[in-house]
Amino acid sequence: MRFLPKILLPVAAIALLASATVDAHAATQEGAAPGLKNSGKKIRATPSELAAKAGAGVQWRTDLAAALVESKESGKAVFWYVPTIRRSFMDRKTEVDRYMMAGPFSWPRTIAFLNEHFVPVRMAAGKDDCAAFGLKPLVFVEPGWLVIGSDGKELGREHQITTFHPARFLAPLAQLAGVDHPAADGWPGDREDPAVKLWVAGVEHWHQQRDAVARGVWEKLTKDHPEHPMAAKAAMELEGHGPFVHAFETYAELPAKATTPMAEGTIAPAGVYSEEDLWARGAEFLMASQRANGGWQDSTYDFGGTDGLPNVFVAVSSISTIALLEYAARLESPDPALERTLGNALSYITEEANLNRADTDEQFWAHVYRARALTRWIELRPGDVARVEPALQLSVNDLVRTQGKGGAWAHEYSNPFVTSDALIALSAAKGVGTFPDTGEDSVERGIDSLILCRTDEGAYSYGQTRRGKARGRVQGSVGRTPRGELAISLWSPEKSIGLERAVALSFDNEQYLLPARKYDDHTSSYSYGGFFFFYDMLARTEAIVAMAKSDTRDKAVERQHAQLMGLPEFDGVFMDSHEVGRCYGTGMALWCLAALSKVD
Repeated sequence: MRFLPKILLPVAAIALLASATVDAHAATQEGAAPGLKNSGKKIRATPSELAAKAGAGVQWRTDLAAALVESKESGKAVFWYVPTIRRSFMDRKTEVDRYMMAGPFSWPRTIAFLNEHFVPVRMAAGKDDCAAFGLKPLVFVEPGWLVIGSDGKELGREHQITTFHPARFLAPLAQLAGVDHPAADGWPGDREDPAVKLWVAGVEHWHQQRDAVARGVWEKLTKDHPEHPMAAKAAMELEGHGPFVHAFETYAELPAKATTPMAEGTIAPAGVYSEEDLWARGAEFLMASQRANGGWQDSTYDFGGTDGLPNVFVAVSSISTIALLEYAARLESPDPALERTLGNALSYITEEANLNRADTDEQFWAHVYRARALTRWIELRPGDVARVEPALQLSVNDLVRTQGKGGAWAHEYSNPFVTSDALIALSAAKGVGTFPDTGEDSVERGIDSLILCRTDEGAYSYGQTRRGKARGRVQGSVGRTPRGELAISLWSPEKSIGLERAVALSFDNEQYLLPARKYDDHTSSYSYGGFFFFYDMLARTEAIVAMAKSDTRDKAVERQHAQLMGLPEFDGVFMDSHEVGRCYGTGMALWCLAALSKVD
């Protein structure tokens, strides 16, 4: 079976971590060694001299005012690349800028096009520029660009650019320039260009999980064509700074309508993809994104320190596994390639060496999502119970073991949303017959800690409430309320405010969550960031599915499904924040769609 018809070059994704990060991962192998301590240090390497040249082929000006003067003289419009704006909430400004420089601005066709048809400017937007062009946080989300005519008036813009494809990136610019599209075939450069050929060959090897071979090809590119713009790009990818290895750059064949410019960035135009299309494209993407070791390692989520990345990888890999399990269950007959992918995934998420047990910041995510993936495996494939149950038992034991004395669980800090996740995972595991000996006491203490965090209005505090009255606002509880009430209703329904009320509160306040989707940090006093977006979508989805059968539930299912169908990127996969990544976003979105499809 083919997941997509006529794929040109399906996306391959891997986090080729910089050497410092690799060293941190190597420490994982000593996770139980005496004296190894948890660290919150974020180790973010700097590109090499060659890699730092990525994007330098564009003849960048650095001053917008001077560029506008030049525009009047030349008659060319200004192309203003805006890497960031004043008072932006984005945490990963440097990394996001590198994705642009090593992505679109390293493609030979983009370089030639911008230099010929525009006066290119690369400049952050300051106070006056933001005021002049309406560049406000939550309104304009970097990275983005503006095209400004010789008269100083804006001709077009795009922001929230989080998926890179030559045909899609240049489509709106070709339209503005009034010329033929120079990359309509989806290639970054001339097909006969030796350097472009080497790059493409490396892409194909990545897609086949031939990591070492691909690295060798890209290293050859840097040595044989050191002055070519693709050489600097290859260096960025080899060092783990580029968009391709983090799954943001794709060469998949696109429907013509998918390249239509959109006001809100790189989302897909309405109606381009059916749900079946999204399943096929999402599965294809995840299969191509799996690395040879069986894991998905595109995420750079290091808020708890670089030493937490191994646990993040296990968590994201578990979510990706759930999505592919659900896809496999939809097929009329087994697909050999998909089964190999799932087999490798199971090996990865159950391999003890892939965890960093010394890290206390993100270890929870590895335990809880591994438990969810293994539970779902048993539910869908009961013939594998003897093979999978021991690992599931270990995961639920780990959950109980890591519970705090006060009953709450923690990732970087104790809080009700992870406590809810632990209780939901324990309930699911119990449903397939796996439960810790001390589970009942653990659940009771967990429920008590949750209720401490709930306000009379039904909101949940962001952190753990230990005594006194809980403080939280429903505006900040779009995900926390349905997640908390689902956990309580699974174990002590008489203590719940009711799932209908929880879901209604979530929908009524979602406008505070939605603008944060593509940010890498908290965006408001409600503590939302992109890394909460699909996390909260899953919470609401599972709460809806657990509601009693009624017209209210049917309407909630319809609304949630419609919202999910409006979220894919133009290539048919899903984006979360830059740090958590597209594999996570795609896995979560497909998990949600699968859950909604089971509502009778």
